[in-house]
Amino acid sequence: MTQPHAFSSHTFPAVSETKITCIGVQLTEDTVAWSRVTLPFVTEKEHAHAQQFVHPMDSVRHLVGRALVRRTLRASMQTPVSTDFLYTPWGKPYWPHEGIDFSITHSGDMVWAAFCKKGTVGIDVEEIRITPDIPELATLFHPQECAKIQEQSPTEQATTFYRCWVRKEAVLKACGKGLSKELNSFCVHTDARETRWLKSIDTPPAEAWSTYDIPVQGNYLCSVASTASVSATTIIHL
Repeated sequence: MTQPHAFSSHTFPAVSETKITCIGVQLTEDTVAWSRVTLPFVTEKEHAHAQQFVHPMDSVRHLVGRALVRRTLRASMQTPVSTDFLYTPWGKPYWPHEGIDFSITHSGDMVWAAFCKKGTVGIDVEEIRITPDIPELATLFHPQECAKIQEQSPTEQATTFYRCWVRKEAVLKACGKGLSKELNSFCVHTDARETRWLKSIDTPPAEAWSTYDIPVQGNYLCSVASTASVSATTIIHL
């Protein structure tokens, strides 16, 4: 678990020219402390939006994700990022300066952000949940992915389904169009390989992408994808 004071005092890295930078936080349940430490790093509009969430943890996840990005951009640019982010037509936040693309994701008590200078980037984290509708949900995926999931036992189905899901979500976020791009329009490998898991996609071609699984604690899976050709990732668990 990341303590709020550790987040506040941590020295954030500058984004690398040659790597995808991934930074993750595992939240404690002290939502009041988390809200307090993020205040210097979010805008009034973002704070007001966070107050609209019914559950305090939803509010904290929103604030921590924005604070993660702002602190990393500040370290990279050597200047505060004090205005609101812009948004693409599909809802992805971005900062139009310095050529740094970023992506934010959260699930349960996990919040992650990914950054890349050479191309677009997407990251997704999900908590694994075993539910009886996984075989049906898998039909939304590419036929090859669906077949791999449905041929397994219920326990294995859940892990494989969520592994497939976080990989596909990372790609969709890097594309910048979210779920407006059909889940069955591209294919990922569903096995436990940790990199080069994008099997086929229209553009850019799969071999041009950089794709990695991110090791996370607990019952979670996390993946990152970028249209940039990079040799490695920088992974920081706060």
